[in-house]
Amino acid sequence: MFKSMKTALFLTYSSIILIVFATFVLFFYSWTTNQLRGQAMSTLESFGVSIRDQLVQQIEQLNRVSLNVMYSNLVKERFASYMSEVRAPDGNETVQTTPAPDTGANSAVQQQRIRQNDDAKVLTDALTAIIGPSRLVEQIYLYSFNGRYYGTGFDNREQAYAPEDKPFIEQLLQRQPGKLVSDPNLDLQLSKYYSSAVGKYSISLYRLLYDEYNVPIGAIEVKQYAHRIFASAADFESNNPYNGHIYVLNRDGGVIYPFEHDGKRNEAFRSLVAPMDKSADLYSSFPFTDPVTGEKQLLSLHYSESTGWYTILTTSESDLFQPLRKFTFLLFGTAFVLLALGIGLSFYAANKITFPIYRIRRAVRNFSFEHIGSNIIAQQKMKSGFIELDELHDAFQSMSERLKQSLDHLLLAEAQSLQAQLNALQSQMNPHFLYNTLANLQEMAEQRMNEPLIATIEHMSDFLRYITSKERQVPLGDELTNTINYLEINKIRFGERLTYRVDVPEELLTQMVPKLAVQPLVENSIKFGTSHAPPWRIDIVGALDDASWQIEVRDYGGGFEPDKLAQLHDKMALLEKESSLPTLELNGMGLLNIYLRLNLIYGERKIFEVRNLPEGGASVRIGGLLHKE
Repeated sequence: MFKSMKTALFLTYSSIILIVFATFVLFFYSWTTNQLRGQAMSTLESFGVSIRDQLVQQIEQLNRVSLNVMYSNLVKERFASYMSEVRAPDGNETVQTTPAPDTGANSAVQQQRIRQNDDAKVLTDALTAIIGPSRLVEQIYLYSFNGRYYGTGFDNREQAYAPEDKPFIEQLLQRQPGKLVSDPNLDLQLSKYYSSAVGKYSISLYRLLYDEYNVPIGAIEVKQYAHRIFASAADFESNNPYNGHIYVLNRDGGVIYPFEHDGKRNEAFRSLVAPMDKSADLYSSFPFTDPVTGEKQLLSLHYSESTGWYTILTTSESDLFQPLRKFTFLLFGTAFVLLALGIGLSFYAANKITFPIYRIRRAVRNFSFEHIGSNIIAQQKMKSGFIELDELHDAFQSMSERLKQSLDHLLLAEAQSLQAQLNALQSQMNPHFLYNTLANLQEMAEQRMNEPLIATIEHMSDFLRYITSKERQVPLGDELTNTINYLEINKIRFGERLTYRVDVPEELLTQMVPKLAVQPLVENSIKFGTSHAPPWRIDIVGALDDASWQIEVRDYGGGFEPDKLAQLHDKMALLEKESSLPTLELNGMGLLNIYLRLNLIYGERKIFEVRNLPEGGASVRIGGLLHKE
């Protein structure tokens, strides 16, 4: 594809720089965007919870005032007394149903008016005390069911009303006892007492007024300016870090704040909250598209079961990410300069690296098989200015020597494998072992012990077939099967005097191990273990960890003689140093033979330990690196 190494290196370095740069920018922008979005969502949720709770406090303040009125016996008593008489339409005269017959009747009317004035005064004082000097509410109205109401606050009058003008009374009578909160209403009466335009709207809380027998005798209305209730919402609208907006919806999804709003957005919010559960407080945050402006926004929604209101906070993603975009443009400008510098450096590096690589290529081209193991190449040195290239050249210089060593090891492994097979045949088919086995077979045949006879022949057949096979490495399960065949043949000879135990994890049975690595150890144990008084026991124990497999063969005879054990360790040290073939064998298949094969296969990761057990007997533990698929 590329005509020159220089071009390939230049394009490769440039591509890496471009990929790293693009990856960094995309990751940075994505990570920062997610961080800003998450931070904005968290902030909006915190504001939303705070504003929702403050709205609940404002409504609860109205509710506490209404409860104080409802539970005041003085208010109920005086209100019932005051409204017990049928009043004239203008509220100033009592309607006379019959002409006053005499002066005594006029005196009764005068007494009634005195009582009513006294009731009005006490009622006004009680309601004013409930409102308090801090003016928890601006106005209290008490409505009787006879079409009259009495007010305290800015409006201190008794007036008549038409039931159709006060639909909340019918709603209170038809629902469960409790409060009823109105939406913000244009209030011409209260607005007269507030100089600013924000005082045009008020919010009312209604509840029924009961007598001492818990029978409704009227209704209570407490009022407060809407802008005071929504003060926390207005503060967020004017002071928030994300140029966000706030909307408050009633239980039906209608926008009640801000007081003047767009109908299209109203419908969008209504469809948004319609499917939500209204039985408990909840909040949620998600992306939202403004139906009026069409821009993408982040929206945080909070519902209060106490007020039945939804608080919605929104912020534009465009405004939120504007600082990030500015920073990204600045980052791109700086990175472009760095990118151009990096491409220039990549061109220089390509030129710098090309020349020493050409020299290495010439050395490879001139390399021949005759140079293996010679010092001709080793005499050439390179000083390219790059440690890696110099090391590469030095590594190539030593390649011939390593190739020679590898070939020596390969030939040694082949010779050792062949010797292992020959040694196995010689050690297992020694006349004494074969004589004893055939003698046992003859005795079992004469006594018609057919089952033991057949089993022994099968074990012997499998044993001979295994040791004459050509595999160099076999699964540990096969090696253990061959070892058990050997043990069973010997068990027929020795009977109950010989016992053995095999404890190897099942997951270790598929591990590839050198052929004839375990059985010769068992043979060695039987050879030296049976030289002592029975019973004779042999344990074969396997173990594995994350990196290696291990097999240990133990007998409980007399163990190794100290001089033989020292001689064995000396030979092992000599083999480790010279990698020569073993000259010492301990009963047939040599322990040093096994040691050398493990060393050739596993190197420094081999396991080979020979020792005497403290309680008597000998132990040989072998192992190596796990073979993983």
